[in-house]
Amino acid sequence: MLVVLMSAIITGCSGRTELNEISIVSASGIDWKDGKWIVSYQLVLPQAISSHGMGGGASGAAPINVFSTSGDSIRGAISKSSYEMSRRLYFSQNQIVVVSERAAKHGLTSLFDAYLRNPDSRETVNIFLTKHSARDILEHLIPLEEIPGAAIARMIVNEENNGSTLPNMTVYRALLELLGPTKSSGIPSLEISGTDPLDSTQKTAKTYSSSKIKLAELGLLQDDKMVGWLTRDQSYGVMWVRGQIKQSTVWFTCDDNHPGEKAVMKVHHMKTKRKAVKDGDNWKLDVRIKARGTLLEYPCEADLSKPASIAALERRAADKIALMANSGFKAVQEQKADIIGLGVAVRLQYPRQWDAIMKRWNEQIFPEAKIDTKVDVVIERTGMSTDSFRKMQKKAGGS
Repeated sequence: MLVVLMSAIITGCSGRTELNEISIVSASGIDWKDGKWIVSYQLVLPQAISSHGMGGGASGAAPINVFSTSGDSIRGAISKSSYEMSRRLYFSQNQIVVVSERAAKHGLTSLFDAYLRNPDSRETVNIFLTKHSARDILEHLIPLEEIPGAAIARMIVNEENNGSTLPNMTVYRALLELLGPTKSSGIPSLEISGTDPLDSTQKTAKTYSSSKIKLAELGLLQDDKMVGWLTRDQSYGVMWVRGQIKQSTVWFTCDDNHPGEKAVMKVHHMKTKRKAVKDGDNWKLDVRIKARGTLLEYPCEADLSKPASIAALERRAADKIALMANSGFKAVQEQKADIIGLGVAVRLQYPRQWDAIMKRWNEQIFPEAKIDTKVDVVIERTGMSTDSFRKMQKKAGGS
């Protein structure tokens, strides 16, 4: 009787899923063409990856396979994958979703709704825009990496931690911003450099690649549609205002007499405080930035052993950061998409006034807003030499 009871309550493996029954999606792409959604899938081929690891080399099969389906809706297009696949698509390992510019301008309500309603879609997946077709991005191989989707996901993390020019955006973060007070968000984009796409393993046998996947500009979304682009420099300024700089590099001129000579400082710590201020009938964003860093390059003539020389460099670095922040703010204003956070600050500090102006914010009020940026820079370390290499050469030559 004990054996019978145990067999009744112990579950078996009837609900298991075998690996040979699913196709693992490492990246997905969304295009819009001729009134149809086109969904592309980058599938991992485990047998090809294992052969590479055992010495298959670049001449073997590609580690991924890409195919597309189309439909009137995104989920409808995905459901058609069974027409040409012997396995069920498995999205839980999806690393990135790439959206073409045309699809983003058409509107991404269907995409976001699909992520909110389906448990097999992870909102932590990275989202990117592209001026190419999304499928072109998925077909491109990346040297030194087996799975391109995972490599691109690590690429934006590396940029966030060391460059901080573009934000690391997930579907979840994009949804939070688009559901926020200003209904605006900024999403990084990908581009393909060169004219010969790296779409076969034979091309990876060379010691160089004429084409590569690169992080590009920042796309601006308002409501659910794309409204414009910011350059990397403008996006960098926005990152300073938003306080999203982790580690980065700032270069600035040594003095007005030598505009071609630039000192370089690595920023390893920064803090931004933002405050909304009522400015008559308009609004102003009060920004206070504090940055600390290390001097990496110094081709200038001033003596770094003197505190006045260090202070002068700190002022020039602060002026450069303020200039970039103001430039990013104005660029966002021109696109009428408040990803800076001024609207969020107004809502928190002036909730009653926000209720009266929220419907006119992006179109009328935000484009007329002002920014007051004050930056405080501290150069904590200048390196092992107080003189530039050129100055040491002059001393060595006796001139």
